[in-house]
Amino acid sequence: MTYGESDIIDTIERLARTDVAALTQEQLDGVDQFHVGGPEAVARLLPGLRLGPGARVLDVGSGLGGPARQVARATGCEVVGVDITAAYVEAARRLTAGAGLTEQVRFLHTPVAGLPLRGFDAAYTMHVQMNVQDKHTFYADIARRLRPGARLAVYEVCRNGDVHPPLPLPWSLDGGDSFLATGDELCRTIQDAGLAVVEWVDDSAWAAQWFADLGRRLSATPAPLALPALLADGPARMLNFAIAVTDGTLTVQRGTFTAA
Repeated sequence: MTYGESDIIDTIERLARTDVAALTQEQLDGVDQFHVGGPEAVARLLPGLRLGPGARVLDVGSGLGGPARQVARATGCEVVGVDITAAYVEAARRLTAGAGLTEQVRFLHTPVAGLPLRGFDAAYTMHVQMNVQDKHTFYADIARRLRPGARLAVYEVCRNGDVHPPLPLPWSLDGGDSFLATGDELCRTIQDAGLAVVEWVDDSAWAAQWFADLGRRLSATPAPLALPALLADGPARMLNFAIAVTDGTLTVQRGTFTAA
């Protein structure tokens, strides 16, 4: 199983030499966002979601909860995160409690298909669908949980042609759970699932520059708290990802859609 990390909070506290409630936002930003671009990528999605206080947002594949907490802080809205990895949900809850955001942000251990809640004002996925084989059903399940006119933002990794990147990768250790589509295929699939495209942008150049900047930060002494330290074979997975985005094997696509 690719997402088999355990003792996540203990590892963070050991590396940071403090408990989670004492972590700075800069430290959290380094470990709690499981996607290229970190908090800057979330900020790129926010304008398209048109959020404000009182809105209710669905985070699908919420991981350690960094994007959900960022969205809540930036907009004042309520965020519900769902993820199928129990250890990630537990870690997200503890990090959220440490940040004092439990009244705004909550996490459920369930696939989106098992979520009974409906009528969300917005939703987003960030580096999630690469592990989803039936992407049409996945996005249709999200669409059914949105109110009419609600927005979906996606920030997803796609292949560029028929060449596949070397393994391991952040979302797959052996390739058995990696289901990469091209950017055009993914955009059409989301539309076929009942969502109308508003914007579809190739953010690969921006992502490649972020990776270059990350490399410089990680080479500093002392190195900052960073996500690769939490993952099994983390440095190799992130390096392969960075190379594949930089050489064009992979693209990073950013999109906004509306529910019918």
